[in-house]
Amino acid sequence: MLHELLLALSGHPSPLFATSAQDSSSPRAAEDFPLLSPSEAALLRSIASLSEVHRKLKRHLQSIASTHDSIICRAAAASILHLHLARFQQHILQVEKKILTKDASIVGAYEIVPLAAVVGEFDDWHRLMKWYWNLSEFMLGTPGSGHGRCTSAQLIDKLRVESQTGYPEIENAATELARVAEMAWLRQLTSWVVNGKLPPYGGNDFFIQRAAAEEPKFTKDRNLLPGFVTANTAASILFVGKSLHQVSHHQRLSQTTPALSTPSVSDGELASSHLQHLASLTLPIASSQFSRSIADIRLSLSQNVLQHLLPLRDTVRLLKCLRQFFLLDRGDFAMALISHAEERVQARQQSMSKLLARDAVKALQGLSIKDAELSQTLRQVWRSLMAKDDDGEDEVLEYAQSHVSLINPRANTSRPSTADSATEDAPEVSPISFNNLLFPNPTELNLRILPPMDLFLSTRDTATYSSISSYLLAIRRAHQRLNELWKQTAARRDLQASRTQHAVYRSRNTLRATAVRKVWATCSAAIFLLSETAAFFEGEIVRGSCDHFQEWVQQSAPDLDDSTTSNTSSQSTRHTQRDPETLAAGHRAFLSSLIYALLLTDLPYTSQLRSLLGNVDNLVAYFVRLLGIQQKMDGEEEATGEASAHLIQEEARISSELERARKKVDSDLKSVVSRLRQLDQERVGSTRYLDLRTIERGDFEVWKGGGVDRLLMKLEFGRMLADDYAIIRGSIE
Repeated sequence: MLHELLLALSGHPSPLFATSAQDSSSPRAAEDFPLLSPSEAALLRSIASLSEVHRKLKRHLQSIASTHDSIICRAAAASILHLHLARFQQHILQVEKKILTKDASIVGAYEIVPLAAVVGEFDDWHRLMKWYWNLSEFMLGTPGSGHGRCTSAQLIDKLRVESQTGYPEIENAATELARVAEMAWLRQLTSWVVNGKLPPYGGNDFFIQRAAAEEPKFTKDRNLLPGFVTANTAASILFVGKSLHQVSHHQRLSQTTPALSTPSVSDGELASSHLQHLASLTLPIASSQFSRSIADIRLSLSQNVLQHLLPLRDTVRLLKCLRQFFLLDRGDFAMALISHAEERVQARQQSMSKLLARDAVKALQGLSIKDAELSQTLRQVWRSLMAKDDDGEDEVLEYAQSHVSLINPRANTSRPSTADSATEDAPEVSPISFNNLLFPNPTELNLRILPPMDLFLSTRDTATYSSISSYLLAIRRAHQRLNELWKQTAARRDLQASRTQHAVYRSRNTLRATAVRKVWATCSAAIFLLSETAAFFEGEIVRGSCDHFQEWVQQSAPDLDDSTTSNTSSQSTRHTQRDPETLAAGHRAFLSSLIYALLLTDLPYTSQLRSLLGNVDNLVAYFVRLLGIQQKMDGEEEATGEASAHLIQEEARISSELERARKKVDSDLKSVVSRLRQLDQERVGSTRYLDLRTIERGDFEVWKGGGVDRLLMKLEFGRMLADDYAIIRGSIE
């Protein structure tokens, strides 16, 4: 009987125990032994339960080790099966040896082996075997566990939690399995960090994934990221692998380029150095130690390879391009783009008016501006800028001509994505769109990023720049359109009255001037607000932020410790270029602080400003239309002595629409200034400026300037009066 008990504990089926057909998980002692006492039956049930768990556990673990999608889960299952359960089997053999050698600790008088003594030898294994069983269910994702098959990140995180349960046997088992799982995870990581390749096996379980695109693109999946890997460390891992992938790609395509074919360190030496960093990690992995190792690998890669692949000169040229053409630091570009866009829209409106009379459906279909027309408009802008360039050699302008385009944005790329961002709490751009003011349909500037420049600039960054450019262009365009009203000759001079000196004409012109007096006052107030806002955004915030960031970029990196990995003599160099990921992290911080200072993150303000810009367009359109109708009326009166009834009715209708548009602009002006006051009260203390936490030494510190109070001080804005509209210069109430 003892032999049968030991065989059953070893995982073999035994006639001593029968399993209920209704519940296979509750084995019980067979009722073929009527002489068993209740206590002996209870002892046998304990042995039966342990043996049944052992048998089922083996089946589960064999299934996991052979079929599971996760290599880490397979490694953990194989470790339990071949090491942990082997210890249980070894304990069974030790108990059998004690019985055979008649050890006094288990064999009593008259060579009787008490059943309670045998069962007592396995008391410490019940909790542990139950824990193994629960862990196998967690990995396999059985229907009763409440979840699907677990991932490597879930298993590693669970083992780390289980290692702190308070039960010594479970803590030891969980710690040992955590070492196995993390070692298997490190092997996957090695393929990416050392070779720039995704793991050949179990790649779907690795947190770096290849995006479905024509060009190779890699992204992070936070759901597959173990808990001990911080967001910034994960971004560094992604950066290192992408860099190695770019290096190998350029080496294949550019075998004749010295900087790429002969880096300062051979590939074998660099890989060996990176492997040493990973091999020095202690298991279980400490988060701080792991972050330092990845940082050293990143720095070694940057010093030995990436400075040849992505020199600082190219990065500075890209930043200048973004500053001049997306942040409108080059004012003649913005003016030329707005002017050519207005010409294109006016030409389309003239052709539409003719087509509308013949076929309204085709006219409505032709409202949108096609990509070819957008490209032609931008080419006209480039030609006008080149004509103004006296030297004829502008490297930044030439770079912009080949990389900047004017496009119709797709719906899925109109707003920046946070997929490639390492900063979890980065501010989001307001969803209010400003890209449908320059042309009838949404259009925006786009920058084509080619490798290896994508190591520095992400698609999210380019989308943010596109949003900023649309925002600034919309403000400048509205200001420019209002200014052009003063260039309307018919609006400024009464030619007919001054020429004929007729009393009727003088009276009519006086009535017209009185009717549009409020319109002129509203336009003056809007011009004042928009001009001060544009000057504040472009002249203070953009210029101050860009100057501060460019100075940081061109500064040398902080001095390196002796422990920093660099296999060349450049380790002793004190003035070194910052690595591309540090530049990219600083650029993300710069961009986040910029959109925060530009108030692009505030939904109420952007919504009210967008309403103001749209109503300004309506106001200008109705005003120009009214002037055109009045000129026609004057011409008819001079020719026939009387204006047509249709023109008189149209003048009355347009005047009514103009007054309605003026009131909307007045209301929007109040709302914008009111929101600025609220922001000035809300952004106090730590919220005055966006202060992103610095991650490590040498990180970029954002520019502290351009508070909302400075804009309010410049806006010596007026207020609405009950009967008249006036601009009262003085302090803002």
